[in-house]
Amino acid sequence: MADIVILAAAGMGAVDNTFAKPLFSALETELGEEWSRLYCAELPGLEHFQSNIERTFESMQKRELDFLRARKYLLLGMSQTAAQSGNVDRRDSNYEKTQREIYAALAKAADEVDERAPVILVSHSVGCINLSNYLWDAQRPNVSCGVWRDGGPAGVHKGSARERFLRLKTLSHWYTLGSTMPLWCSDRPREQIQAVTSNTRGYNFRWKNFYHPNDLFGWPLKPLSPSYNQAVCRDYETCSLSDHGALGSVAFPSPPEDYWRNPIVVEQLIEDVRSLLKTVNKPAHRHPQPSQQALAV
Repeated sequence: MADIVILAAAGMGAVDNTFAKPLFSALETELGEEWSRLYCAELPGLEHFQSNIERTFESMQKRELDFLRARKYLLLGMSQTAAQSGNVDRRDSNYEKTQREIYAALAKAADEVDERAPVILVSHSVGCINLSNYLWDAQRPNVSCGVWRDGGPAGVHKGSARERFLRLKTLSHWYTLGSTMPLWCSDRPREQIQAVTSNTRGYNFRWKNFYHPNDLFGWPLKPLSPSYNQAVCRDYETCSLSDHGALGSVAFPSPPEDYWRNPIVVEQLIEDVRSLLKTVNKPAHRHPQPSQQALAV
C-alpha cells in the first residue's frame, strides 16, 4: 500500500494519458526504492466534449488559416473552460461531468491507499481551473452545483476518513503549472477575486505556482488579489532571469510538455516528496507493487 498519492491533471491541448510521464519518470529515477511508496496517476482528459472541439477545428480548416497548431491549442483551451462555465447549476452539465471524473479518480486512489494518505496535486493550465472548482465546492458545506451538491454523492459517510480524502482534506501540496486563472476572473473587483483556502476549513496545504515569463497563458497568482496572495505560497518562474533575457520579449503559448519536464518543477516536487515521505510511517514489511496507474475514461 502506497503512502503518498500524486495526481496529475492536464490542461490545454489534446492529450493522452501519458502526459505526466516525464514528471513521474524523474521521480522514479530520483527516489529509487522509495518510488514504491507513491501512488501516481493521471486524471482522465475531458473527453466528454473532445469530439465537439475536433469537429469545430476540422470545419475551420476548410478556410486558409495560418498558425494552425497554435489555433488548435487555443481552441482546445478556451472551449474546455467555456464549456464548463455555462449552466453550472444544471445536473449532468459539463461542469458536473468534469467533477465526476476528478471524484472517480480520487475514489480509485482511496481504494488503493490509506484514506489518511497525503495527496499532491499537479495541474496544468485549464486543469488548474477544474481542480480549483472542485476544491471550492468541496470546501463548502452547501453548494448548488457539481458533485458536492446536496452534501455529496450517496454512500459516503459524512465526516469519515473517506469523505475527508474525497474532499481533498489530506491535500499536502498543490502545484499549478501555467495557470490561466487570471483570464477568468479579471472582470471582478480585486477584493471579490477569491481563491480556494489553503489553511482554513480543515485544509492545510502548500500551493506553489509555476509560470514561464513569456507564456501567454501562464500567470503569477499572488498579485491577483489579497485572497490569492494569502493562499499561494510562492510564484516560481520556470526559467532563470538570464534565460528569460535571451528569449527576448516575444510572447507565446508555452507547450504543456515544457512544464511537465521543467527542472525547477521537478526539483521542487522531488524535494517536497522526500520531505513528506519522512513524515509518513513506513511499514515494516512492504511487498513490491506497481506504483503508476494511468486512469482513463
